[in-house]
Amino acid sequence: MTPTRLPSLPQAPWSLADATRGLLLVLSVAILFVLAGNALHSVLSGGSEGVASLLLLLALEGSLLLAVALFGPWKYGRSWASLGLVSGLKGGTPLALAVFGGIFLFSVAYTLLVRFLSLEALLPPGLPEAMSQGALQRALGLAATVMAAPLAEEVFFRGFLLPAFALQWGFLPGAVLTSSLFALSHVSLGLLLPAFVSGLLLAWLYRRTGSLWNCVLAHGIQNALAFGAALMGS
Repeated sequence: MTPTRLPSLPQAPWSLADATRGLLLVLSVAILFVLAGNALHSVLSGGSEGVASLLLLLALEGSLLLAVALFGPWKYGRSWASLGLVSGLKGGTPLALAVFGGIFLFSVAYTLLVRFLSLEALLPPGLPEAMSQGALQRALGLAATVMAAPLAEEVFFRGFLLPAFALQWGFLPGAVLTSSLFALSHVSLGLLLPAFVSGLLLAWLYRRTGSLWNCVLAHGIQNALAFGAALMGS
């Protein structure tokens, strides 16, 4: 009996050098936004500071799409479909839900283990309090967490970086490197391992289904659950 082979990732026309330039652009923007956030913290307070922080977060997610636009498919005259943003979920909804379930179960098991070992420094942090302080902040938090982040991060990490890395080193090393960068982008010690595992599962989902929308769906459900929990706990 011939074993079933997983489908290949889309062949990206952009290169490893393009992926590196995109990473450097996003890193530069992130550093500027951190400096801007610190400056705003010294001149704003209360709701105004929260709104400004959330707007910066939305802009940072936008920088991921900007990097892809500058160094990805548009540079080579391709459509965004080459990033996996094809029409429909291609029958991958059950797998997307299964991946979300795997991410959720791992997060719960990780949190329970960390609590059992009394390693509070490794606990995943909650969402910023600014997201639950008023109607405008909640709307911006919803837009940033549940809408912008799943789309922008999946386009950048799985749609843009992963094919370039996989073409250079193979799927598994590429998925490991992409997931490591995805974990580091959360800038939290408590999210390093959960985000890394999430990245691996989402990379597999993209390769398995051929549609990035499945990754956006799984990522979006995960973030929506976290956002809803943060609102109920506020």
